[in-house]
Amino acid sequence: MPITPQELIRNLGDLPPLPQVAAQVLRIVGDPDSSTDELQRVVSTDQALTAQILKIANSAMFGMMREVKTLTQAIMTLGYSTIKSVVIASSAKNLYNRGSSGLQERLMWEHALVTALAGRAYSRQLRFARSEEVFLAGLMHDIGKSVMGIKFPDRYGAMIRTVYNNEQLDTLELELETFGFDHTMVGEALMKSWNLAQSIEQTVRWHHEPMDTPPENRSITAMVALGNQLALELNIGVGKPESLAHPTQQALEILNLTPELLEGHREAILQALELDKSLITGL
Repeated sequence: MPITPQELIRNLGDLPPLPQVAAQVLRIVGDPDSSTDELQRVVSTDQALTAQILKIANSAMFGMMREVKTLTQAIMTLGYSTIKSVVIASSAKNLYNRGSSGLQERLMWEHALVTALAGRAYSRQLRFARSEEVFLAGLMHDIGKSVMGIKFPDRYGAMIRTVYNNEQLDTLELELETFGFDHTMVGEALMKSWNLAQSIEQTVRWHHEPMDTPPENRSITAMVALGNQLALELNIGVGKPESLAHPTQQALEILNLTPELLEGHREAILQALELDKSLITGL
């Protein structure tokens, strides 16, 4: 019998909270009556986040003629949508880096970030309007692995090492056998607790089965699945690209793409990833 959400939460215990500054930023950017001054006051309380935002605003990605020196200038340069993405990315990075599953935390984070950037590049290439949601969902797609590493460091670490040494094993199946739930369910529970958008929550849950995503968010999950595949093809992450053949095939069906059409977009996606390297280094 499948585990219920209530049983899942009971087994997990308390989930890592969304950092206070991040929660305040999300409230402000979601409020049409909020001001730049209010956002600047909240962000400025977090020195590391302020430094990241300034670094990204001055990166080659934005091509500024003059140096952006103040947080207010950076907010005006980047816009609310990008600020939101940077704040959530910072929160995700901190959580990815807390895991002790035996994986190199940096590799897990880089895989999440490249998946997000590649998914967003696909969405822009295919003229899909919700590219920022794709980016955020891509960042979070494997966050459940980090939570499981935090909650069950010995058992989950041993399981991941087993998968790493035997690539014939299926991570999801092994997670279910060992814990009664898998990282997609854990990630979904975390997104619910953080009160993030339903599109992100659903994509985190179904990125291995994009067709099971509710129709209104199915394309977002498909873009993330393609980004996930490309990240492994670039050897960023643990696992072989062929392990994602099933979700990739479903993604192609959802987006009405053939493998040949997908390959035709590859060069543009790789160029977009190259341009976005400044975001990778900024985070």
